[in-house]
Amino acid sequence: MRVSRRRVWVAAPVLALAAMALTLVPVDALAATASTTSQSPAGCASSHVLLLGSYPSEVSANIDREVLDPDQPTVIDGIDFYAGTLSGSRVVIAIAGPAPAETYATTVLALKHFVCTSAIVFSGTAGGGGESGLGDVTAPGAWTRNYGVTFFPVSTAALAVAREIETKTDTELATSAPVNDGPCLCQGVFYRMQAVPILRTPRLVVGGYGTTYGGESDACIAQGGMLEGCNPCPPDSGAAAVSINVPISFGANSSNAVAQAASLAASTGTLVGDAHALLSHESAPPPTALAETSGGPSYIADDQQTTGALEAADAYHVPFIAFRGISDTSAVGNLWPFEWLVFQQLAADNAATAARLWIQRWDAR
Repeated sequence: MRVSRRRVWVAAPVLALAAMALTLVPVDALAATASTTSQSPAGCASSHVLLLGSYPSEVSANIDREVLDPDQPTVIDGIDFYAGTLSGSRVVIAIAGPAPAETYATTVLALKHFVCTSAIVFSGTAGGGGESGLGDVTAPGAWTRNYGVTFFPVSTAALAVAREIETKTDTELATSAPVNDGPCLCQGVFYRMQAVPILRTPRLVVGGYGTTYGGESDACIAQGGMLEGCNPCPPDSGAAAVSINVPISFGANSSNAVAQAASLAASTGTLVGDAHALLSHESAPPPTALAETSGGPSYIADDQQTTGALEAADAYHVPFIAFRGISDTSAVGNLWPFEWLVFQQLAADNAATAARLWIQRWDAR
């Protein structure tokens, strides 16, 4: 989730530079990163995958499929962790939060409590660029949080599994979804909007670069619902499939007709944003190093959480990968925030599909 573009009351994000010196990772060196297998950690008879998102919609598709252990969730420091099985594989699902520091802290908290974690998967939405388009799912091989000065590679073993599921994932990605999966109904303004299918075939894009920037001041809301909640919405609690929770804090006050016009424009590529005085939509910053292309964005995904979780995984020597569904791009012009509001659930659900298939394959190794 790229909260700084969505939380309109926040000033322009201030990039937090890396706290420790990191070595620049050349493209060829990504393949040489130390590989970690999916075997159970030392001292563990069995293991699980930690599956994280930054807001409830990002984990809703998988938590509704999860067969929960008794007495769930496990609540630690106010964070709900749902332990159980997902398609036969052991998982723990939680919300890591919208800000990079919070994401890091939550991931560390989970790793300290759930000590038999074989891998961490971050599943959620992102802005797209380069090879990625609306509805695609990206699995970057390396992430930056300082505009491309340094990069954090993901686990080579995890990335290899992502390549193994590429073909299968492509056949299971959707072209439309409800605007909101439900179930978390809470405060805010509700719009009834029809989900508009994307006019393209989505795919899983493995490799390339992702960027995390901004969001340091963002915070979840205890009763924030599907878009701003601090914890996963309880599974199977029920809600109308096309109810969209637009919290008042987003400042969205446009009419339903304008929202639907924006959703249609997003699906067709028609530029209508400026005509309705929508908020500005900053493109992902260009890299200062390791550019893949000479023109246009070279990041296939941009968000505000991934490197926080990735740094925590590295500190605990746990394999990490992120699946980011593309909910909005700069290709259709200035449609912020409506493009994200319309397509965030499609992007989140497609990312959830890739994450689920990855966990199955990882668990079978």
